[in-house]
Amino acid sequence: MFGIPSFFLFFFALSMALGLINDWSYLLWVAPLLGLLPVWRKIAFFGASDKRIAVAGKAVLITGCDTGFGHSLALRLFSLGFTVFATCLFPDGEGAQRLRQEAGSSCRLHVLKLDVTQDQDVAEAKEFVLKNMPENGLWGLVNNAGIMLVGPIEWISFDECKNVIDVNLLGSIRTTLTFLPLIKKSQEQYLQVLEGYWSGRLIFMSSTFAFIERGNIFYSLSKNALEKYGDMLRHELKKFGVKVSLIEPGNYALATNIMPLHTIEQFWNKFDEETKASYSKTYLQSFVSYMNNQRNNGMHDSKEVIDAITDALLSQRPKARYLVATFREKFLTYASYYLPGFLKDLLFFP
Repeated sequence: MFGIPSFFLFFFALSMALGLINDWSYLLWVAPLLGLLPVWRKIAFFGASDKRIAVAGKAVLITGCDTGFGHSLALRLFSLGFTVFATCLFPDGEGAQRLRQEAGSSCRLHVLKLDVTQDQDVAEAKEFVLKNMPENGLWGLVNNAGIMLVGPIEWISFDECKNVIDVNLLGSIRTTLTFLPLIKKSQEQYLQVLEGYWSGRLIFMSSTFAFIERGNIFYSLSKNALEKYGDMLRHELKKFGVKVSLIEPGNYALATNIMPLHTIEQFWNKFDEETKASYSKTYLQSFVSYMNNQRNNGMHDSKEVIDAITDALLSQRPKARYLVATFREKFLTYASYYLPGFLKDLLFFP
């Protein structure tokens, strides 16, 4: 996330811009807020500790471990001493096999099949977890499984739209409803003694694309809805001591392979005649080049994201949000929050 100096500069520049447009009226409330930021920081972190939970005998379930963040996180948590349930869409695939090789003869890394869109798969995964649960129960659930789909709205079929939402949003809801009772049950003993400090964890993999929608409308829609779901759960589960965090990575396309390279033919061949008449191949070439450039400019190393998820699982007081992105991506994310609509349109859709 932005540090306090960056926040100050951003809000100052924003207040100046809005002030010029609105006869400086925005400064009447923006300026006091700026002055309160250092005070807020001290209040927010009062009593905070760098202590980490003891991981022995605790389990974490991660969805989407075939590749990308999920795969790397499973190995990180295994190395830290967690019992890890690494779920894969393809349990006999290359990614799942690598996880088994890393685990060796250890019984702390379990690789199992899970398609988050299938109720039967989720139920069977729960049965497996119950049979192989360590002594201190299920500590956390990391909802990582996700897919990306790019293209303007008219280029996407309804079935493709449903698939993205089913995996990215409904899949997370499906697994949360199934495994949350196990997390709450395993933490009951800690709540009475430690007043919720040593509580379970729910982690949701969101994205900066939840706020910056450029050529991936349904991916953005699913992540934006996931943000709201996570926010509501954080409030509802507070009395049970379960902490909820949203991870908001920037462009890590190369680290996760979530966005493949695209070709003109890939889109053009599925267009009907009406769509072909609306969008020329010149426009299509421009769009494909833009998306491929976005992909190729993505981060190669996912370490910072894995560090953020690990902190959300281990910290006594995890953050509600972990924005893991470049300065530019952070700026655009905050701009999408605070700029009025007409300025957002100028910035994002010139």
